[in-house]
Amino acid sequence: MITDEEASKIKEHLLKQLDNFPEDKREQIENQINSMTTEQIENFVEQNKLTHLGGQCIFCAIVANQTPSYKITENENTVAILEINPLSKGHSLILPKEHLDEIPQSAKTLAQEVAQKLNEIFKPKEIQIKETKIMNHSLIEVVPIYGDETEKRQATEEELKHLQQEITKHKKTKIEIKETEEIPILPPRIP
Repeated sequence: MITDEEASKIKEHLLKQLDNFPEDKREQIENQINSMTTEQIENFVEQNKLTHLGGQCIFCAIVANQTPSYKITENENTVAILEINPLSKGHSLILPKEHLDEIPQSAKTLAQEVAQKLNEIFKPKEIQIKETKIMNHSLIEVVPIYGDETEKRQATEEELKHLQQEITKHKKTKIEIKETEEIPILPPRIP
């Protein structure tokens, strides 16, 4: 059972996420959140498996494996996941494993690696890498730009799983050069 104070904090967390929704739906969602009772908030949290909203940062919950995510890679201090409300195919978030104010170098390095991998697989026109803070958790967004992006949308679970598999199974292309015998140079051909 959550308290009225906890319900109020959860509402604040939800309202901070309005930017992730299409502009034309934001006002409706805001009104809906503000009109919810403590009991409705509790049911909403349970139904949507948002138990981390009792005060903990969603990204800290993802890093601690308390909230499901679609991980595509990680290093010792950072994890890369797919954005569940992507702007484009391959839109990823690079999360430091600690709740930090500054982005560590390991996160910047992983962001570059993810950008390179997305570029190899999906061949976007460009990839934007930008640092941001959500729920006071510093992170990096890696956004492939194809030219047809309009606004963020909610991706389906099936879509995210397929994309995760596509990205995690992709191996860097290595060109192997074998030493061979010297190729003789032929005289120029006269037509």
